[in-house]
Amino acid sequence: MPAAPSEPRIPRRHRLILVRHAQSAVDPRRAPSTWGLTDNGRAAARRLAALGLFDRADGFYAGDEPKMVETLEPVAAERERRVQAEAAFGETHSEGFLGSEEFLATIQRFLAEPEVAPAPGWETAAAARARFGAAVERLRVVHEPPMNRDRVLPATVAIATGGRMITSYLAGVLGWSTEEALEHWRALRMPDLAVVELDEQPEDAQRLKGVRGPGVRDGKGSLVIPFGTLVV
Repeated sequence: MPAAPSEPRIPRRHRLILVRHAQSAVDPRRAPSTWGLTDNGRAAARRLAALGLFDRADGFYAGDEPKMVETLEPVAAERERRVQAEAAFGETHSEGFLGSEEFLATIQRFLAEPEVAPAPGWETAAAARARFGAAVERLRVVHEPPMNRDRVLPATVAIATGGRMITSYLAGVLGWSTEEALEHWRALRMPDLAVVELDEQPEDAQRLKGVRGPGVRDGKGSLVIPFGTLVV
């Protein structure tokens, strides 16, 4: 008796446009999470809106910090969309205002020892990566890959966040070493962006049926457009 034909399998690839926020108005008297953009930062955010790669985005998300929302707002508005602010996409939590040398040393510890808080009151890289990755996985369920007659395109979402958060997340997705992660972090501009395509996961078949088992892991992926490629 011939075997029953298997059900057609729909590829479920997702692309993330990861945006590092534009130049923020630094105020040592206030928490960084409350900073907005400078005039130059707002101008750069408006220039981001002209980039055609955002035309394929099905959703626009940002950490719930003014500088992140303000960076992506012109992009979303140009496409008659709104930015959805989510705390899970915020910058890694930190406390206190550090001088440049101490700040760099703290970032090195943050990337080298992801399970250890690099300074008092700082979130660990592992904790930040876990909450950001979990939020990305929720978006993968919400945003289905668009289909046409002969192919399925990757579902695309744009996310604006901070430099430490982007670097920590991509270090896990792309397998960067501590040295590679630090090099990428130091080269980040304001604003900057990269596009990463997440690998299809074995658990995607379960997700299609509304099941999320204990084996679900954060996605791995490949870099489609690296930081520093597009000048805004």
